[in-house]
Amino acid sequence: MSEPITPRQLILLQLVAKHPDVARDHLVKAGATDADLAYLERHDLIRERELGHYRASHLGQQVLKRGI
Repeated sequence: MSEPITPRQLILLQLVAKHPDVARDHLVKAGATDADLAYLERHDLIRERELGHYRASHLGQQVLKRGI
């Protein structure tokens, strides 16, 4: 069974989707932990494009559209 997404992880996903190429430092200031970012990457909801910059993946966009 897969782990459920937490409210903080959902907020981070929304932030990454709204601001493509957002820097990791900005996400950490917004309350992200390494575990949150690892969860989002592991489930292919976000992808690291350049070193330390994230974008929402296609799957991440679909999750937001469905409003899990």
